[in-house]
Order: sequence, then structure tokens, then C-alpha cells
Amino acid sequence: MRKQAALLLSGMMIVSALAGCSSSSDQAGQTAQSTNKASVADDKKEKLTITFMPESWSGGKWKEDHATIKYLNEKFNIDLKLMWTDGPTYKDKLNVLAASGSLPDVYRVSPDNFTKWQNEGIFMDLAPQLSKYPNLAKAFPENQWKLLNPKDKEFGIPLWEIENRDSYQIRADWIRNVGLPMPKEDTFNVDEFYQIMKAFALNDPDKNGKKDTVGFATDNDLGMNTFQLRTAFGLANGWKLVDGKLIPQYVQSKEQKDFLGYLRKMYQEGIMDKDFLSKKYNNVYEMFQGGKAGIYTSHPLGLRTDNEKLKKIDPNAELIQLSPPVGPSGLRGNPSNLIGTSKVVINGKIDAKKQQRILEMFDWWVTDEGTDIMKSGIEGVHYTKSADGKFAATPLVDTDLPRILNNWFFKRADANLGNFRWTDPAIAKFDETYNNNNAKYPYRNDSGGLEIYSETYNQKWNDLDTKFKETQLKIVIGEEPVDSIDKAIAAWKANGGDKIIQEMNDAYAKYGVK
Repeated sequence: MRKQAALLLSGMMIVSALAGCSSSSDQAGQTAQSTNKASVADDKKEKLTITFMPESWSGGKWKEDHATIKYLNEKFNIDLKLMWTDGPTYKDKLNVLAASGSLPDVYRVSPDNFTKWQNEGIFMDLAPQLSKYPNLAKAFPENQWKLLNPKDKEFGIPLWEIENRDSYQIRADWIRNVGLPMPKEDTFNVDEFYQIMKAFALNDPDKNGKKDTVGFATDNDLGMNTFQLRTAFGLANGWKLVDGKLIPQYVQSKEQKDFLGYLRKMYQEGIMDKDFLSKKYNNVYEMFQGGKAGIYTSHPLGLRTDNEKLKKIDPNAELIQLSPPVGPSGLRGNPSNLIGTSKVVINGKIDAKKQQRILEMFDWWVTDEGTDIMKSGIEGVHYTKSADGKFAATPLVDTDLPRILNNWFFKRADANLGNFRWTDPAIAKFDETYNNNNAKYPYRNDSGGLEIYSETYNQKWNDLDTKFKETQLKIVIGEEPVDSIDKAIAAWKANGGDKIIQEMNDAYAKYGVK
């Protein structure tokens, strides 16, 4: 909490600094904004220096003479400068640049900075311009464009990530070994899920003659592998819109009782890992990798790589994607990430021609051609094409890392971002099918990122969650009755929860995407 307070104070100081220096740059800002409205034509005859500030992770970055940079420079008549910044220090550096009035031409902002800085004139409003860049305008879902943007303004481009990346992966060989039918997508429900987990725990699914497997494995945060069950029983994914009002899972009494009662029964019958209270996220994965648990929540690459690992333990191992189980009221869903609250922004103070050149580049970037180059790199450098039309990556793929500017900085909404020119068509098809299956069952967080407008949320949410979870865990292991969740709900509401709900709904009324 002290760290949060320090960050809040730091943010306030940055805003004050921006406001203080705005007087010296008002004229430039007004000029840029009026030029935007005039839609100055850019014939691209003038070579422009453009600065991007991307995050760098694990030391990854491009050298100055990177082949893709050369390509972009020639295509758009620019001199592209990349201000690579270590991910953990990115926000701090951005705050320093903002305070000194030296922000780059294009950069990424977190939801808090995006909302704090909107009134400072430092973001270009894209709304008047997007009609000229149709590829960019349609590259992201409409609601993601609107999230945290003021009405009729587009101060930022959605920072896109896969919304539904993960789903259940289950040992199909274990299902066959215990004599159960393979789940059918249309009819698979929580009762059938329960029977499979029971068989995995009690019926020797690995056929080694030992009772050394668990049924349902989760961690002491009740996170891993529980999301699909939470959804099935109607619990909110963060926040849920009910009758036009946002509510969190902490006030859903019936849904909590149904969900916790389900886990409690598994625990009492020896189906749920009896040592889950001592397990963290990575411990659950280790059990799965070690052939001691038969279900895990992951992505298509995870399924492929884990399948290979499991076959080293058991040559008959077979992992398959499993659709989320249907709950008593017909609900089902895979975990959906909240996408679009972080933004890629264009500096509102820079020359209008530079702004137009950047938008032209982004409009090309989100096309099939642009995305292909920004993922796979340059033909003859990062990959080759044989006479029979097959592609092969060169060793430079591992050193030049042509994909990272697309993956880490700016990309279109495309779940198949991990497929490249040289990707085996069978793998590309597998990933596409996996992602399409996930997209059938989104279960979204309806908050729209409005938590940043709730002071009480930022002060108390973590402590409230920790205390609430203590009761949940006690219910699951049988130390408290299921009905005790009502006392936990009352305590959550009394100790700040009601105020959070009120602040969230005030923010929804004012800023929410309807």
C-alpha cells in the first residue's frame, strides 16, 4: 500500500509538471491540433526522423542497422529511432520524459497515465483522422477503441493482446484408461467434469498400479484451473454488469456457495489435491508436467510443448483441448483478458506531417503484408523461399528477433501472432483451430478498466481480496460451513467494498462504454 501511495503521489507530480510546462508549449500544441484539423497533406518527399519507445524484455532489442528498420526507412522515407527501454523501468522513464517535456513521437501508456494525461494536450486525437486510415480503423474491435477514451475522442490505439488465450488441456489417454467417454463439446457440463476428475484421482489413470495421481489440481490462490468453474457457476470475471450496474464476485452469495460447495465436495471425496494449500501456480504446472495431474489451463503452444514433455514420461500420453464445462444455468466460458485499456499513443505536440507519416505506417502495419513483415522479417535475411515455395528461417531469426517490435510494441488484433512464414502449415492450422475454439466462449470483465477511477479500490482492493479468500479456503477444506461466505461478503462490503462498488458505478455512468 505504501508503494501504491508513492506511485499515486509520483503520478500527481508528473501531471503537475505536465500542466506547469504546458504553458510554454501551448502554442506548439495548438498549432499541431489546428494542423491536424486541416489535414495537411504529406507527399513523403521530406525525410522525417521518428522516435518509437518500445519496451525490451530479457535484453531483447534491435540493432540500429536492423534489416526491418532499413525496410521501414525506405518504404516511408523516415529515419526510425528506437528508444528501447527495459520493461521493469519503462513507466518510470516515461514519467521522467513527460516531466521534462521530451516524450517520444510514439509510445505506450498504462491506463493510469492514459487517463491522467488526457487533458494535458500531449496525445494526438485520432478521431478526425481515422477515416483516412481504414485498415487501422478496423484493426481492433470498436469497444477496445472506446475504452478509457473520452466521448468522441480517440487519444490512443488499443494495445492488443489475445483476449482468450487459454483453455483447459486434458489427458485424453487418461480418459480412455479410466473407461470414460470422451467429452462432447455441446453437452459437456460440470457433472461430467466432476466424474472425470474423480476417475483421475481414484482409478489409476496412468495404469502404473499406484495411487499417485490427483484429480482436480489448483493452487492456494484458488486460481489455476478454477476459472472455467467460476464461470460455469456465474461468478464475475472481475466485474459483471447486472441490470445496468457493475458488481464484483465478492457480493454474489448464491454463486459463491455453488462454486465453493462444488470444490468442497471434491476435497471431501479425495478428488481435489489434498495438498493444494501448499501449492503455488508453478507447483500445479510441475504436477501436470510430471504426469501426476491430468488437467491444466494453457495456450496452443503450451499444449504442443507439454505433449512432447509428457510423451517422454509416457509414450501414450495425449493432450487435447477441452471446452469449458456448462454450469447449472447454462453458463460456460474461458478466461478473457481485459484488452484495450493500455494504449499506443502518438505525440500531440509533434509536426502534423510526422503524425500523418506515423498513421500511414500503422495503417500499413496492420495489413496482411505489413503484419507478415513485422512478424517474420525480411525475405533473404530472416527467411528464405525455396523453388517449391517452402519457407525456412535463417539463424538471424534468433539474433535479430524480427518479431519483437510487433509483439511488444504495436500489433493488430490477430490471435495467430505466433505463426510465421516458415511455420509448419499443420501447426499453423492447429493454432488457428485452438484459438477459434477459445473465441467461442469468451467470459469478459465488464469493468472496462474503470478501477483507476476508484480511489478506494486502489487503496483497499488487495487487502479485501486476501481476507475474503481466507474464508473461501476455509470453506473448501471444511473448516467453515458454506454459509459463512455471507459473513465474508458482509465484511467485504462494510470495510470498503460498498464504496468501491459505488465509485465503480459512478465511473461507469460517466466513462463506461455502453
